[in-house]
Amino acid sequence: MRPFGPVLRLAPAAVAAVLLAAAAPAPKVAVTVKDLTPRFLTFYRAASAAGVSPDERFRLWKRDYGFAAVPPTPEGAAIARRLLDAAWPKYRAVLPRIERGAAGVEPSPRPTLARVAQLLKPKRPVDLTLVVYVGALEGNAFTVGQNGHATVAIPVEQSPRDRGPVMAHEFTHAVQISMGSSSGGWVRSIGETALAEGLAMRVAQRLYPDRPSASFVELPDEPGWLNRAEAKRRRILEDVRATAATSDSDQVMRFTMGVGPSGLDREAYYAGWVVTDYWLKHGRSFADIGRISEADAPAEVRRAIDSILAEGG
Repeated sequence: MRPFGPVLRLAPAAVAAVLLAAAAPAPKVAVTVKDLTPRFLTFYRAASAAGVSPDERFRLWKRDYGFAAVPPTPEGAAIARRLLDAAWPKYRAVLPRIERGAAGVEPSPRPTLARVAQLLKPKRPVDLTLVVYVGALEGNAFTVGQNGHATVAIPVEQSPRDRGPVMAHEFTHAVQISMGSSSGGWVRSIGETALAEGLAMRVAQRLYPDRPSASFVELPDEPGWLNRAEAKRRRILEDVRATAATSDSDQVMRFTMGVGPSGLDREAYYAGWVVTDYWLKHGRSFADIGRISEADAPAEVRRAIDSILAEGG
C-alpha cells in the first residue's frame, strides 16, 4: 500500500531510543488514606451543644480535633483560632460531605498521583499518605515531608470540581519529596518555596487545561489576586531574587502566608508562577524542574529572574 506521507528512516541508535521510551514503565505509585473526619465530628457534636462559647469551642477543638492547614508556629495557632471562628457558622451547609468522610473523596487520589508522576518521571516508587481532614472552608491543602516520605492533607469539605487541581498541586510536592529534590519542611529557602510552588501550580494547570489560570494561583477568598500581582510583577521578582537564599522562618512566613515588601501576600507563589513558566517556555521539562535540588533552587531562581528582568520583566 502506498504510504500517506514520507517514509521516516531512523538511525539504529534513534530507533533504540524510541523503543526504550515506549517501553519505559509508568512510575509506581501508592496512596495510604488516613481519615480525620470522625475526630472532627466528635468535636462538632460537642461544640454544637447549647451555651458553648467561642473560647470553649476552641478548647474543644484543640482537645478533640486540633488539625488545621497552618504553619507549625505561634502565628499558626492564632490563625487556626481565626479560621475556626469564621468557619463555624458555615459547617452545617457542608455537613453531609463531611459525614461521608474519605469514602466520598473525588476524584480518586491514586489515578491523580499517577498523572502527576508521569510528568515528573520519578525513578523510584512514590508512596504517600493522604490525610483527609475538615478544614475551615478556605480551600487550603498542604504537604509535609519526613525522611523522604510525603504526607498530603486535603480538606474533605471542598467541592470535587476544585479538588482535582488541588490534589495535582499537592501531589507534585509529594513526588518531589519522594525524589529527594525537596525535604518538604516548613523551614526552607524562599527560592525553594518559589520553585516548589511554581512547579506545583504549573503541573496542575497542565493536567486541568480547561480551568482559568487564576484558579491555580489564587485562594478562593482572594479573587483578582493574580491581576494585582501582575501589576507589581517587577517589584515582586526583585523582592524574591534578593531573598532567594533566605530560610529564616519569619521571612518564609512573610513571603508565603504574610504580606511581602510589595504590599501583597504570597509573593513567593507569584514569583514561582512566573519563573516556572519561563523555564517551560525555554526548554525545561516538568521532570527537569522537579529534579532541581533544594540546595540549588535559590541560585536557579535568581538566574531565571535575572533573565526575565533583562528581557523586560
